[in-house]
Amino acid sequence: MAERESKLAFLRQSGWITVATVMGGIFLTAVHVVASSQAGMSEAEYSVFVTLLRVQLLISIPAAGLQAMFARQTAAATSPVEKARLTATLRRVITAIIVLWIASLLVTQLGFPNLYHRLNLTNPVAIPLTLTVGLGFILLSVLRGVLTGRQNFWGLGWTFTVDGVVRFGAVALAMKLGHQATGGMAGVLAGSVISIALAAWWVRELPWRGREPIDWPVWLKRALPLALGPGVMVFMFSADVLFVQITFAKGQTHFYMPAATVGMALFMFLTPMAMVMFPKLVRSNVEGSDSQALQHALVGTAILGALAVLTLFLAPKLPLWVLYYKNPIYWQSDQLVSWYIAALYPLLLANILIGNLLAKEKLGAASCAALLLLAAGYAALLWGQSDALLKTTTQTTMDSHQFAPATQAAFQQIIKTFGASNLALLALSAALSWRVKTEKTIPPHSLSAEEEH
Repeated sequence: MAERESKLAFLRQSGWITVATVMGGIFLTAVHVVASSQAGMSEAEYSVFVTLLRVQLLISIPAAGLQAMFARQTAAATSPVEKARLTATLRRVITAIIVLWIASLLVTQLGFPNLYHRLNLTNPVAIPLTLTVGLGFILLSVLRGVLTGRQNFWGLGWTFTVDGVVRFGAVALAMKLGHQATGGMAGVLAGSVISIALAAWWVRELPWRGREPIDWPVWLKRALPLALGPGVMVFMFSADVLFVQITFAKGQTHFYMPAATVGMALFMFLTPMAMVMFPKLVRSNVEGSDSQALQHALVGTAILGALAVLTLFLAPKLPLWVLYYKNPIYWQSDQLVSWYIAALYPLLLANILIGNLLAKEKLGAASCAALLLLAAGYAALLWGQSDALLKTTTQTTMDSHQFAPATQAAFQQIIKTFGASNLALLALSAALSWRVKTEKTIPPHSLSAEEEH
């Protein structure tokens, strides 16, 4: 009976997070409808906009780790002392994020003057704006981590919905005023700011005046795997878009972006199960109890992901008709969509397995090193074939309104590299999970107990 109630609770909570994420995702997707319309951005500027969104994800790589860290620390904070220690850590991390933002602005402006040219940017405000969005997302993720750890999925869900609604309204206004990619990023920032304010309101009753000391060596030792694990996932998910934007002529890069955008939509739809799973596994690990959250999340992601892959193989133009009904130019990317989603599928499953290892504190130094080596290998594979891909595409006259066969073949090669690397990541995460499962069981311990030692 208890197991049945636990399963129902998991389904109810993940269902709400999925509904909230889908509602927010609909508006986030609608951003691309207005941005890519003929009254919105030009094809080159739309390609820049999608790339800046992925650059923002790369900037905010620590966000996933910090969200997981605070989710775990919050879930394990059961005493007043631990809660005071949690808020003391929050204050210091938020201060560090603000300092990092200021330093990043200075370093980027002074140390990377050629970055604008490499990314085909036309507005000098684009980079500092993207940095602000990225670091704002880190702050939002920290607060979302606290909401996740407290299992306040109601408040967590609303941060996703409000982010999407505000972003859509702000980007639509920017397009009406004639702004391009930079205006789109300003809309993204508006959504983040409102979501940060909402998340801060949901955690307002925490003991913010607490002055508990923090054992930073212990905290950082726990935080490092939580930064590296999700950070590798973000890199694997984003590197291909950045590679395309930097490597290929701007008259063709926009044909890759629809497939990447559909992939982002699927990723947003399926990750809520991992969000709900994480604090439940943390709590069960601390209490020494059993939890079926991993099985529920893995089975649900596998089934829904497989249905998405099958649907898009049968009707690859379907999401493009929805996303880009105002601009049929992007319908030509249908040959990429089904293969991109199939290549993304192993990454979705690996995300669940890595999250399980993080929740159980089983992602050690050797495992992190293996993940980093795999990510480095993926980057090397992409970069190593850039000359060959460019050679085939530069021999063809490019028209920004026509998806050239040579470019299509090059993009398909990139997607194959993406898929093969994701399969390797899934195999690695499965092997690490199997090793943990077969290890001798060690009695669980609480967060405070480890810190007291």
